[in-house]
Amino acid sequence: MGMYDCLPEGSQVKLWDCELKHLKLGDAVPSFGLPKYFVLLREGGYILVEDGIITIIKENKKYYYPEDFPPSAPCFDKYGNRVSTKADLRGMFEGLGVREDSYYPIEKGDNK
Repeated sequence: MGMYDCLPEGSQVKLWDCELKHLKLGDAVPSFGLPKYFVLLREGGYILVEDGIITIIKENKKYYYPEDFPPSAPCFDKYGNRVSTKADLRGMFEGLGVREDSYYPIEKGDNK
């Protein structure tokens, strides 16, 4: 599984330092030169980072997609991949296991 950083309710994030830090609101993280960005949590929820500071952590088990946020603020998955649409989160782990493993569970009737 490798190293990761943790959020208050246990969500794991790998796009930052991966030093098993326990991150909370107000903590500094890399800004990647962006004024604002979102991180979509695989467990559900998201993080908002503004000027390198965590300003929102939502660990609510609801799945969010890039289309849920302003297009001016990029979205990343927990691994640091930039994602622009819901489709970017489908099939991202294909070939790594026995079956296709989407970032989020595929909902019945959900098209890729």
